[in-house]
Amino acid sequence: MKVLQLGGNGNLGSRVIPALLAHGHRVIAYVRSPSKLRNILPAAVIERITIMQGDSLDTDAVADALRQNDCDALVNTSGTRQPRGQEQNLGKIVASVTGAAIQVGKERGRPIRAWIIGGMSSLNYPGTSYQIQDYMPAWLIDHQRGVEAAVKDLSTADVQWSLLCVAMMSPAHSEVEALVEPRKHNLLVQSWNPPAWQDHWIRYMPFLGVYLNLVPAISSYTTRLEDVADLIAEDLDKQKSEWVGEFVGFKAPKVEKSS
Repeated sequence: MKVLQLGGNGNLGSRVIPALLAHGHRVIAYVRSPSKLRNILPAAVIERITIMQGDSLDTDAVADALRQNDCDALVNTSGTRQPRGQEQNLGKIVASVTGAAIQVGKERGRPIRAWIIGGMSSLNYPGTSYQIQDYMPAWLIDHQRGVEAAVKDLSTADVQWSLLCVAMMSPAHSEVEALVEPRKHNLLVQSWNPPAWQDHWIRYMPFLGVYLNLVPAISSYTTRLEDVADLIAEDLDKQKSEWVGEFVGFKAPKVEKSS
C-alpha cells in the first residue's frame, strides 16, 4: 500500500515509518518539520520515503497529499495532549484528517483505509455497562473524548477507520532503527474491550474500588512502541481488515519467568 503517515516526528509515528517499510509499504511522511524528521530517522529510512511538509489541521493540504501520492491508506499519529486548561486539538486533527480521507475516497469511488490513534479510556470497562473514561477525571481524558467523537459516527463506506486505543507505551530502543524485516509483534488484540483484563483486589472495596482499580489494571497494558507500530503495519498488509469500524485494544502477553 501507499501510506500517508501523519505525525512522523512523534515517538510512535517515527517507529511506524520503518515498520511500514519492513512490511513492503510505500511511505509518504507528512510532517510540519521535515528537518526534525531527518534528525530522528536513520539515513537508511529517510532515503526510502517521500517527505511532505504540512499541517494536519489543513484538510485541503492533507487531501492534496493523498491525491498526489495516490495513497491507499493513512496512519494518523499527529498531535499531543495539551496541558490542563488549554484547548485540546486532537479531535480537530482527527476530524481534519478523516475529512480529507472521505473527500478523496469519494472522488475515487473507494474508501481510504485509516488508522487513528486514540486512548484506552474509550474501551469498555469490563464488568460494567460503561466505558473506562466514565470512571476517570474529565480533565484527564478530554482529549481522548475529542478523538472518539470525531470517528465514532463515521461510515466505513466513506472511510475505513480503526481507532487504536493506546495506554502507555515505551521504546524498546532509544533510537529509531531501520528494519530489515518486520518485528513481528505478539500483542493480544481485541475490539471494544481490553484483552486479558484483570481486576486488582482493590476493585472490591466499597464505593471507590471500581475507580481505584483502574490504576493497577491499566498499568498492565504498557507496551513497546515498536510492537504497536508493527501491529498497524501488519494490518495494512490485509486485503480486508477485521478491525475496520472498531475501537481496538491491545496488550502485551505476560512473560512467564523461568525458574
